Amino acid sequence: MCEDPIEGKVTTLVVEPADDDRSDDALVAAIRVAGGTIEERMPYGGVRVSIPEPRVTDLCSLSGLDSVETAGVVGLAGDAGEDI
Repeated sequence: MCEDPIEGKVTTLVVEPADDDRSDDALVAAIRVAGGTIEERMPYGGVRVSIPEPRVTDLCSLSGLDSVETAGVVGLAGDAGEDI
């Protein structure tokens, strides 16, 4: 997404702040400035964000972030449940 973003495509990411004590308002404002839309506030200060792929680099460059991950990467499919 950062190296070869697709124009017009929107992606969903989970953003975790580096400091759990950071104001939610400050985090949300910074994400909006970077071009993101808050979809859901998650436990422990994280937020689910939708953002156009060309703006992902802007989001990742924000200070005070612990991680930015694609949403929904963990799940079970097919017969994977048998191995668990």
